[in-house]
Amino acid sequence: MTSAIRGLLLLLLFITSGVWAGQVPDSQGEWARLTRETAKMGLPSRFLRLVPVEFVKLEFADLKNVAAEYHPEGHRMVFHLNLSEGGRGTRFRPLRQIGNQDLATIYHELFHAYFDYAEFASGTPTMIPQGTRLHTEAKRLAACRYTVVEVGPISPQKGAPRKAKFEKRRLIEREAWDALNETWGVFVGWAVWNKLEVTNRFNPALRWRWDVLEEFLERLEAAYTDGELTGYFEPANQDERKGIPRWYLAPGNAISAPEIALLLEVILDESPGMAKLVASWIASPDGKTGAVALGDC
Repeated sequence: MTSAIRGLLLLLLFITSGVWAGQVPDSQGEWARLTRETAKMGLPSRFLRLVPVEFVKLEFADLKNVAAEYHPEGHRMVFHLNLSEGGRGTRFRPLRQIGNQDLATIYHELFHAYFDYAEFASGTPTMIPQGTRLHTEAKRLAACRYTVVEVGPISPQKGAPRKAKFEKRRLIEREAWDALNETWGVFVGWAVWNKLEVTNRFNPALRWRWDVLEEFLERLEAAYTDGELTGYFEPANQDERKGIPRWYLAPGNAISAPEIALLLEVILDESPGMAKLVASWIASPDGKTGAVALGDC
């Protein structure tokens, strides 16, 4: 079956089912508009501007229960059809009309797109220092911090993490890389949602008053201490994946303070001083990175 015929059949399927889905007509223009709107709202935008407009292929589809999904195969960023103007799947609705939870999910997936680009462009002249720094740290941490972990088949966030049963597992390189990628995406989404919740999202100039910053830090300290910021990976073995599609990291393998500081500075547009303040705030009194850290590596 040729690609043209396959595409026609898919189009007919969408028409007959009453659901539009497909690539955004002006994908590059919409990516540029997305970066401009995030900047105007005071949301992280620098890392988005570093991704070439032709790298990510934007699509809209009738997703199930999520605002967005990123698929590294083909560099496809798929947004829920409801996030498009009039549900037509051609242009984004203004970001100011999108709720905090959906914005957090979108940023989680936008991070995956940037992480994909950082891996794709690693070692090439096009990679800028921030991307090189992120990729270098990711490779180092995947090899030492995400190689031997405790995992369970159920997300700790969905149950009682202290009562859940976990087993130790050595991850192969691809699994460790995916576990780190997802863990970092979880934090990015968490940070965006909580910052929007504690600040005036329509006035970037008022974002980090001390009372607002203190509430954000208290929320982060609680999530960090409880080991809530964890990711997952899909087993590399296809047969295993049929039985358990995802393994979730235990609270003891949640994100560490140095990783949080890195993401705040490189992805979330915070200053080095702010990143250092946050890492210091959530660090344990004895100077270690906290209960969930695995030590230096």
